Amino acid sequence: MNRTTIEDALFPGCPIRNILARISDKWSLLTIYTLDKSGGNAIRFKELQREIPDISQKMLTVT
Repeated sequence: MNRTTIEDALFPGCPIRNILARISDKWSLLTIYTLDKSGGNAIRFKELQREIPDISQKMLTVT
C-alpha cells in the first residue's frame, strides 16, 4: 500500500480520515512519541533509531 494515496472508500475526499490513516500505524505513533519525549530538542536519525530499537532503518526512513 502506498502511504501517500490512502483513501477511505466511503469518504474518499475527507482530509481527517487521510491524516488518521497516515499516523495511526505502530511506527508513526512510536516515532511521534519519541520525538515528543526529546522535549523539543533536535534529534538525529541514529539517535531516533537507538530510541526505537525494533524499527528497521528502512521503516524509520519511510515513517
